[in-house]
Amino acid sequence: MFFKLILENGHVGAGKSYEMVRYLKGRDIFSVLFSASHFPRVKKKGNRKGVKLIQEITRTEYLQGRMREREDPYLNNHQRRVKRIPRSVSSP
Repeated sequence: MFFKLILENGHVGAGKSYEMVRYLKGRDIFSVLFSASHFPRVKKKGNRKGVKLIQEITRTEYLQGRMREREDPYLNNHQRRVKRIPRSVSSP
């Protein structure tokens, strides 16, 4: 089953938040709710109130949503580590 979620995210100031749309695949709505409530940045107001909407969607909508998530710079802000080659120090 495929789901569209609207999540209330935080870490933007005291009492402030923003909404983000995410797309998940799960066996049922309860497993998706549990997974979403443990995402980073999702408000933890007790009883998983950071999840505002869960809606079942089609596979096509899910795939289109996942493509949009890949293009979102906020969700993909991790930088790849480049292995540095140590420079050899030459003797004078």
